[in-house]
Amino acid sequence: MKLRWDHPLTRRRLPALARILVQAYLRTCPVELVIDPGLKERLLSGQQALYTTWHCHLLFPLFYVRHYEGQLSPLVLMASPSRDGEFIAEVARGLGFAISSGSRRKGGVQALQQMAGYYRRGYSCGLIADGSRGPARVAQNGPLYLARITNGPIVPLAVAASRRKIFQTWDRFVLPLPFSRLVLLVGEPLNVPPEARGAALEALRQELEARLNGLFHQAVHYFPS
Repeated sequence: MKLRWDHPLTRRRLPALARILVQAYLRTCPVELVIDPGLKERLLSGQQALYTTWHCHLLFPLFYVRHYEGQLSPLVLMASPSRDGEFIAEVARGLGFAISSGSRRKGGVQALQQMAGYYRRGYSCGLIADGSRGPARVAQNGPLYLARITNGPIVPLAVAASRRKIFQTWDRFVLPLPFSRLVLLVGEPLNVPPEARGAALEALRQELEARLNGLFHQAVHYFPS
């Protein structure tokens, strides 16, 4: 029998099964955080932030939030309105995340406005810098727009894994394997002034891209091959 995502039984049971598997998987991976001590103290005391990473490292929030649960502000994630995005959103909701649905091509402006509303209520925000379809490791403006309207700091992230599988997808998606050591790399926050437009905004976009790619290359070479 062909599995149909739009079947009520599938929609109800598959995300619940995925949550169980994810929680079991996360418990097998010890985590180390590489971060400026002052920034660590602020974030783990509940200070809000706008977290962003490349699509290939989108599992980062799961490890980060689970390891530091109770010390971080609550987190709202942006999920693509696609069928795959809808499934991921259901799994994430069950793990305690709030979800805002949107992408660059569909509902992106409304999703950013919704996330800004969450931020004003005390949430941190998580979104992918190169979007749901890329191009890979090229920063889009979404995180900058959100930072501009919330005055929140953009915190760039990457993850290194001692054992991992890299998929042959557009983003070269990285899946840390069970029982691998994980190192979560947290970069210097980037602030976006409310008046940033045009060339000034483009310069900040390039700076965000450079910081994320710097962390990405650190992650690639963190563990010996």
